[in-house]
Amino acid sequence: MIDIEAALTVWLQDAFEGVHASTETPPDLERRLPWLQVERLGGPYDGFRRDQPIVDITSFAATGTAASDLALLVQQALHDQLQGATAGGAVFARVQTRTGPHKVPYDNPNLRRYEATYAFVVHPA
Repeated sequence: MIDIEAALTVWLQDAFEGVHASTETPPDLERRLPWLQVERLGGPYDGFRRDQPIVDITSFAATGTAASDLALLVQQALHDQLQGATAGGAVFARVQTRTGPHKVPYDNPNLRRYEATYAFVVHPA
């Protein structure tokens, strides 16, 4: 089974210069912006090759505009660059936006957060 979080984290960092990506946010997040957090929510796996993960990608930035812009750039890149490509040992056969980028409240008033949910169909390269 493919580690979709690891594959996406590496791909996002390569695709967006100066943007950090991981499955966790660091304690000093506001000093390390912009940041992308990748979290697998679930999704079916056929037990052999085909994985269909559902993934949240959260964009953190200092302003709402910057967080929204980053989330929209990620969405566009997933569809235009990742779909049909191989990354992290996985072939990304399909990319679907399940829930488009939207603002999500965050506890730290110095940060803004936008989140989107994507469905992928992947198999080993």
